[in-house]
Amino acid sequence: MKDINLLLEKFKMITGGGHSDTVFKSVINDIAKFYCDNFDLEADEVAILLTDKDNMVLSFAYPEHLVNAGMIPISSPDAFAARVYKLNKGLIENNFNQMKHLHLFEFIKGPGDKIRKIWKMMSTVLRAGDLKFGIIELSRKGSAVEEAGEDFSPENQEFLEDTIIEITPYLLKVLPGDFRGKLV
Repeated sequence: MKDINLLLEKFKMITGGGHSDTVFKSVINDIAKFYCDNFDLEADEVAILLTDKDNMVLSFAYPEHLVNAGMIPISSPDAFAARVYKLNKGLIENNFNQMKHLHLFEFIKGPGDKIRKIWKMMSTVLRAGDLKFGIIELSRKGSAVEEAGEDFSPENQEFLEDTIIEITPYLLKVLPGDFRGKLV
């Protein structure tokens, strides 16, 4: 696994000044790259969703092609992201295609104009102290389940949770006060 310390050192240097759109985008992209590198994921297999100030909806902060794609109501009974947020704990679903979920975002073309189904999903809450402000999802996609790769394991979930808790204070420092994707 790639060492988190280099990432944290970078975040210490760039987040000291608080929010700016440039620093926010850099932090979001670096978080996604860190998990892509550690789990051998494509860029569109990482999603970072943040809550609005009223904790009513989750909006995509990453990947870029989903930032303006819509929002997920936290009250949604079918959204995996909303379930993780409401349960306030991480989840693994290695049969994601068989569970009830919002399919809408899977049909938005990603890089290279490809549409790939999500077969496996792992997610956890973004929190700093007692404040939760979003979720991160790691997925394995493909045209068929055989292309999706290995299942996510409890050890993978533990790594995600142990590292994201170190990262989130830096993300919180640069978080826009009124984040809601590009739709606002």
